Amino acid sequence: MFKKSTVLGLAVMLALSYFGLTSVAEGSPESQPRLTAKPHVTETTTLPNLSLGKRHLPEIRKSTHVTTGVTHTEIVRGYESHKAFYTVEMGFFDTGREARKLRKALRKSGYKAKVLPVRDRGFKDTDVREKFIGYAVQVGEYPSERAANAMAEKIRNSGFVVSRVVYSEYDGTRKSTGPWRVHVLEIDPDQFSGRLQLGIARDQIEGNEPLSTMAVRHRALAAVNGGYFVMSSRDGTPGDLAGISVLDGKLISESVGERTSLILEGNRASIAEVGTMLTLEGENGNSRVVDGINRSPGLIRSCGGVDDVPSELPMHDMTCTDDDEIIQFNAAYGDKTPPGDGYEIVLDGEGVVTRTNEGRGSDIPEFGTVLSATGDAADWLRQNTAVGERVILTHDLYVDGELTPISPGLNIVNGGPRLLENGQKTILAETEGFSWSPEFYYNFGLYRHPRTLAGIKENGNILFVTVDGRNPGSSIGVSFHESAALLQDLGAVEAMNLDGGGSTTMVVGDEVVNTPSGSAERAIADGIFILDR
Repeated sequence: MFKKSTVLGLAVMLALSYFGLTSVAEGSPESQPRLTAKPHVTETTTLPNLSLGKRHLPEIRKSTHVTTGVTHTEIVRGYESHKAFYTVEMGFFDTGREARKLRKALRKSGYKAKVLPVRDRGFKDTDVREKFIGYAVQVGEYPSERAANAMAEKIRNSGFVVSRVVYSEYDGTRKSTGPWRVHVLEIDPDQFSGRLQLGIARDQIEGNEPLSTMAVRHRALAAVNGGYFVMSSRDGTPGDLAGISVLDGKLISESVGERTSLILEGNRASIAEVGTMLTLEGENGNSRVVDGINRSPGLIRSCGGVDDVPSELPMHDMTCTDDDEIIQFNAAYGDKTPPGDGYEIVLDGEGVVTRTNEGRGSDIPEFGTVLSATGDAADWLRQNTAVGERVILTHDLYVDGELTPISPGLNIVNGGPRLLENGQKTILAETEGFSWSPEFYYNFGLYRHPRTLAGIKENGNILFVTVDGRNPGSSIGVSFHESAALLQDLGAVEAMNLDGGGSTTMVVGDEVVNTPSGSAERAIADGIFILDR
C-alpha cells in the first residue's frame, strides 16, 4: 500500500516531467517521448480514477478542446515497477503434465525453469468460461531484455526450442503498476456539427497507408485507426479489410461471421453484431453464394465464411482456404483483379455480362463489377452465365439479426470482440474467434498489447480510445479485461475492440498524439475520421 504522500509526490513528478518542466535520467519511464503541452490545454487533474493495475496509482490528465463537441484527453497512469523482469518463455501447454515434463528436462540441463499456471480471473465476464487457460514454462528472471536474449540463445544451443523473451508486466493475468498512456477522443453528437467517416488507404483496397497521411487527405480534425486487415500477401491482398466494411453506403468487404462492428451514420454511432449474405442469380434462375468482396480468392483472413477450411467459424489471425469461390470486385479494390487460374465475367452497372475471360486478372470497370471464380465455382459461372445476360447480385446486411438496408451515408468498421453490453462486461472472445486455442487466447486476449477501442456512453457520446503498449518505460498496454474496465471507467455502456498492436494510432490536428508500437508509424488499411463537414 502506498502512502498518500508518496502517491502525491509521484503524481507531481509525473506532471512536471509530462509538461517538460524537469529533466529525467535516460532510460527512466519519464524519458520516453511525450507530447508537448499546447496553449489550448483546458484541464489537468491528478485524480487516480481509472481502475488499471494496482490501486492508488498516480494519474495525470490533460484535456484539449478540438472543436465544438469534440475533446481530446491524454491520461498518464502508474509507473514502471522495480520488481519487473524479463524471462525466457519455452512454450505454452494445455496440460500441467506436458509443462512439468519440459521443466524437468530443462532442470536436468541446469536451467532454473518454472511452470506458470495461467488463470483468467475475469472468466465470468467472458463467453470462454474457463478459469484455467493453460501452463507456460519460463526460465529465469533478468533485469534487461539483452540478458534474457543471451540466456535464450544459450538454451537454444542446448537443444531446446525457445518461444520468445517476454516482459513480466505484459502478462495481463497479473496486477501491475504500469505505466499506461491512454488517449481519448470524446464526441458529443448533440454539440458536434460535423460527421464521422470511414476512409480507406490510398482510396482503394489494394495497399496500406499511414493514418497521418490519410488524415491530411481527408482534412480531418482527428482520426483513429479502424479495423483488422491483411498485412502479408501470404494471407491475401495487403489492404484487404479482414471483416465487414461499408464505405459511405457501399459494401466493400464481407463480414467474418457476425462479429461485433462499429456503425457510423453522420455524427452518431452504434455497436452491433453485423453479418453479410451475398448471392448471385443467373438469368436461368440458378443461384449460388458469393464468397467475398474485394479479396484474393481462396484466402480468407480470420475465416468465418462458407466452406472455409479448417473452419467456417471465425478464427482470428488465422487464414483459412477455399478452392471453390466466387469473389466480387468493384472499383474500390483497384485497377485489376488478382491474376491466376479460373474464370471471370465482367458486368456493367446494370448487371449485364459484357465479356468473359478464361483466367483471372481482368480490368475492373469504374461503374461495374467483376465476378472472379476458382475451382468448381468457375465451372458453375461458365455454365450459368453468358455475354448479354443479366445477373442479379444481392447484398444482404444483418444488424443484430435484422435485415438492414445499406443506405447512403452508412459506414461500418470491422473489429471485435465486444467488450461491454448494457453497461456490463461482456467479452465475446469465443463467439468472435479470439479463443480458438488456449494459447492464442492467452497471447491475444489476456496479454497486454496496444489497443484501439470504441465505446458509447449512455448519453450517446462516442469514445475512441488508444492505449499505447510494448514499451516498459512509457506504456505496457492492456488486456481484453482491462480494456473493458477502462471503457467502463470512461463512462461507456457499449464497447468493442478495434484493431490494435502496431496499428494503434491516433491523430489530432496534424500530430500523431500517441506513440505507435514499432520503429515507425505503421501503414494501415482504414481509419475513422472526424470531419467538420
